[in-house]
Amino acid sequence: MLKLGFEPKKIYTFSKNSLLPLLVMAIFIVYFYSVSEFSESVYHTMHLLFLLVTAVTFLIAVFFKIPSIAMSVSIMYVSYIITNNMRYLYGEDYMYSAGYNVWSMLLLPNILLAYSLFYKNRPYRYWSFFYVFLFTETAIIERFQNQTIDADSYYFYHHIGMLNYPALIISLGCLLILFMRQILKGRILGSAALFGSVSVCLGMYFSDNLFAFGLFFFVGAVIELLTAIYYKHYILYKDEEIDVSNVRNFFRQADKKYPLKYSIVLMYIDEYERLLKRFGEAKMLSLKKMFLARIHKINPKVQIFNYRSDALILAFLNSNATESFNYAEEIRRALAKSIFIFNENNHLQLTVSQCVSEKKRSDIDSSAVLERAEENLQKACKFTRNITIKA
Repeated sequence: MLKLGFEPKKIYTFSKNSLLPLLVMAIFIVYFYSVSEFSESVYHTMHLLFLLVTAVTFLIAVFFKIPSIAMSVSIMYVSYIITNNMRYLYGEDYMYSAGYNVWSMLLLPNILLAYSLFYKNRPYRYWSFFYVFLFTETAIIERFQNQTIDADSYYFYHHIGMLNYPALIISLGCLLILFMRQILKGRILGSAALFGSVSVCLGMYFSDNLFAFGLFFFVGAVIELLTAIYYKHYILYKDEEIDVSNVRNFFRQADKKYPLKYSIVLMYIDEYERLLKRFGEAKMLSLKKMFLARIHKINPKVQIFNYRSDALILAFLNSNATESFNYAEEIRRALAKSIFIFNENNHLQLTVSQCVSEKKRSDIDSSAVLERAEENLQKACKFTRNITIKA
């Protein structure tokens, strides 16, 4: 029986994806505490660097369609402008202004919301809806700051650092949520959201120090920038959801690295659409991970690539069609005997349909091998399922 539950591997995934932003944060924190004097020229340099990195990160995120990064750096930029504006209007008493205190309470919830809503790419009209929401908040803050304020009467008069008690509690709550989500999911963009939020929170906490304020906001923007570049490179050849190479990587490896003799197995999960409607995308991703673990256990040497949501490509190097057919049959029978446990009421026995396709001399490239397998498998699946055939 294969139970779908917490995977210890997620701790490793969290550590791996958190290494880069954590290293960036550590370097700048050490730098911050090693600087004895904060000159005005250094602050202006940090100010310009923040604006430059924010603009570059936003353009990269828009170009490569990574909305959570675009939204996060937009929120950082707005926060930077609002805080500096409050400092200009109220001087040293900016920390008691309604605008600053209200925004400091909204800052991390906004980043959490941006990550939660835009982890996956969405049409640009949804981007505009979020910006309308963000600018509505700034308009409300503008309304607050134009009022006559008696700082002593406000609940947020008392501060820890430059954060009032509600802002500090809300920020810590958002950081805890981001941390737990990252532990459970181990996503690259989630790591950026977590450590970018920590940096911004530190920037607001030390916002009375112009250098510290600019430095930690700059760190947050750098984390988002490096994560956007790394994420785009990662998903180019790998599927993050199931941590397996994608079909683009199959074509690249097969055409450049594979020997002349190899075979592939195109595997479809039978009745996938029906299962997706019943259990949802998250459970089906877990199911696919269990498929992968089971296949690797049966044949550790097989190379697996994600083809579609309901399909995988198995590659057997230095194997002809007959040898690969035997390997595929062994895998199909083992999967059919396996029991997948979603919960106490859902124990599933699932089947797969497969087609073996051997690389021939007449094939121009690996796409011809795959096309032959797909064409033959689609024809066979019109009449029956739970089969293994040769192309």
